[in-house]
Parts: sequence; C-alpha cells; structure tokens
Amino acid sequence: MWQRSEQWRSNLDLLWQWFVYLVVGQLARFWSRDQRLWVFGARGGTAFADNAKYLYLWVAVNDPSIRPVWLSKNEIVVETLQQQGYEAYRAHSLRGRLLTLRAGVVFVTQGLRDVHMGSTAGARLVQLWHGLPLKTIAWDAEWSDQPWPVRRCHASMADEIDLVTAPSTEAIEPLSSGLGIDPDRFVVTGYPRTDVFANDIEGATLTADASLLDRIESQATDSKLVFYLPTYRAAGTSFIEAFDTAAVGDLLAARGAHLYIKAHPDEPVTAAESHSHVHWLPASVDPYLVVPHADVLVTDYSSVFFDYLAVDRPIVFFPYDQSTYTERRGFYFAYESVTPGPIATDADELQEALTEALDAATGGEDPYAADRRELRRRFCPVPPGTASQAVYDAVSRLVFADSEPPTRLADPRPAAMQPTVSDTFR
Repeated sequence: MWQRSEQWRSNLDLLWQWFVYLVVGQLARFWSRDQRLWVFGARGGTAFADNAKYLYLWVAVNDPSIRPVWLSKNEIVVETLQQQGYEAYRAHSLRGRLLTLRAGVVFVTQGLRDVHMGSTAGARLVQLWHGLPLKTIAWDAEWSDQPWPVRRCHASMADEIDLVTAPSTEAIEPLSSGLGIDPDRFVVTGYPRTDVFANDIEGATLTADASLLDRIESQATDSKLVFYLPTYRAAGTSFIEAFDTAAVGDLLAARGAHLYIKAHPDEPVTAAESHSHVHWLPASVDPYLVVPHADVLVTDYSSVFFDYLAVDRPIVFFPYDQSTYTERRGFYFAYESVTPGPIATDADELQEALTEALDAATGGEDPYAADRRELRRRFCPVPPGTASQAVYDAVSRLVFADSEPPTRLADPRPAAMQPTVSDTFR
C-alpha cells in the first residue's frame, strides 16, 4: 500500500512538472539562455553523486569560462558545496529555478527531476545516465506498465533529450531501447565517474564521511579489501538474508582481509549481523570514493562491475536469485556471457568464489583475467581519466558549433607525472 501511494505521488509530480515544462517551452522564446551557464543534478536531486558530480567538479577546475552550478533538494549538499566555494542552490528554490531557466545546458543522471524539470524547457539537455545496463531499464522494465499519461510524458521527454553519453558502442542499443531515445543522439565518451580509477578528483570527498574514507584508505595499505555492492530489489529475497556474515567474516579474518558492504540507496540496511571483518557502509556513500580501493569486487547485476573492469582486478558474482530476477526483470545480455568471474548461487559457493578471487588478488592463478580484458574492450574502451574531458568536448561541439568554444585549461603537469590507472590507488 505504501509503495503504491509513493508511486502515485511520484506520478502526479511528474505530470505536474511536465505541464510546467510545456508552458515554459511556449514562453522560452521571450528570453535567451546563457550557453556558458551549465546546471547539474543527480539522483532525483537527493545527492551529490554519479556522473554529474564528477563532470561538475571537472568543469569547475578546468574551464573558468563555464559557470557550473549544482542543484539539489538536499540542503546539506548545497551548504557543504557553498562552504567550499562551489556554486550550489536548492533545485526548487526561486534562485534554483531562475538559474535553470537561464542555463544553456542541463546535465542529469536519472531524469530531468534531478533538477526542476519544468524550468529546463529550451535548454540543451544532456543525459549522463548512471551505468551500462545489464538488467533492463525504463521502457524495457517498469515504464510500459505505467498509466497512459505517465507513458506519454516519458515518451515526450525522451524526445527532448539532446545528447546521451555512453561508455561504448555496445551500450548504445540497450540504452536507446530502455530510454526510448534515438541512437543518433548518443555519443561514446565513457562515464565521468570512472575518472576516479586514474585521478584524484578535487572536491570528490566534500560531502563524504572523512573518517570513514581515512579508515578504508588505511586498511587498504595493510589488508586486502573486498567490496560487495548488491543490486536493489523491490521484491524477493533480500541480499541480507542470502548473505552469511559470520562465515564470510571468518574466511576473511583467516586471510587478513576485510569486506565492505554498500546497499543500494533505495534498500538501506536496517538489521545486519556484525563481524570484525565485515563492515556495513551507509547506503548514501558514493561508491566511487571507495571501490577504487577494492582488491576484489562482489556484485550480482549492478553495472558497477563494468566500470570496475578499468582496474583489471578479480570480480565475484553472487546472483543468488538469478532465475526469479530474470523472470521478474530480465537482462539485455546473457548473464554468463558478460560475467568475467566465478558465479556463486548460495552462501557456500560464495565462500569458494571469494577464496579463489583472494588467491588471484595476491598473485595466484587468475583464470578470468583474459575474460575481463575482453569485456573491457567491448564495453568500456574509454580509458579512465579521460571521460570527463570527452563529455565536455562533446557538449562543447553541440553548444558552441556556431560560436567561439570555451578555452579549456590543459593539465599543467608533464605527461610522465600525470596519473595512470595503476599508480593512484595502489
């Protein structure tokens, strides 16, 4: 009942903002937009996260001719960014709406409600999205079952998107199908969030728990770290029920390793067994601040594993509910064809897979190394550390095609001093 009520409220909000968007679209000819004012939002306006976050930070450092503004419904995010000298406002405040009405470019990672959707009419709209989809999304998942007005809204707004970023050409077909956006509007740039695998990103930790990050970085110097990022499940068996904390914790303790578990933001952990070698991260933690420290990644259907291919380290897959998840949600690719690591379907198999992966992480046999490299070539060919610039360049070509483009600052360090994938986090 609660979920249905929340869905109705969300649908009504969507339809109202669509109505405002249509009205603003009719009035937009009466004012001009500033092509050097770029506004950013993410995750429905709730967090400073994902591709929009890392592109925003990159633009703020690299191009003083562009005015980047972060918009959020989260007052803590806004205040924290402002205190550190970044420009940020509440998305639905008068100032936030006025800036959105004046912005030449709007960047989102979920949808236009990452900012104030109604005020984006007339701007260049860039969908950065939030991952190469293994599981079906949007039109191929839940949207087709929505009421007709909601479906009509989604279809109409998909037509408004000017540019969508993708990590590879192989990602365009599923993204186009799921989002309902013409493939011609896609550009292969890589995802800005993957730049963390190559570079220290100025400002990336602003809204993070500094003590938590320090602890993880300290442990990474002395121990092997495993990170488990399970996919959100609206129904079915929770990952907490399928995961044997005590058994995994004992295994890791014997190896001198530690496990960090980060639940999906929509599935926070409320009750979990404790262990000295198993640590539960807040659901709000930006995974891209911690995953670069992982020696082994554990997941099930999350797109994070595609990004993690950048560091070429062992991956363990734990799809304990694969048959029911496949029936309920479905995938764009045959699961076994795109999972370069051992597949564990229960708690006992997970322990075996973790043992194998930890052996590989400490210099032992790594039977999935070639598979990881092949998957990276197919799905994530853009080198980490270059994606933000690639997105910036693509947007600049779109926005400044008939005028003088902005002047971007080059990295002042000699090439030999610029970080690579292997030297920043190891």
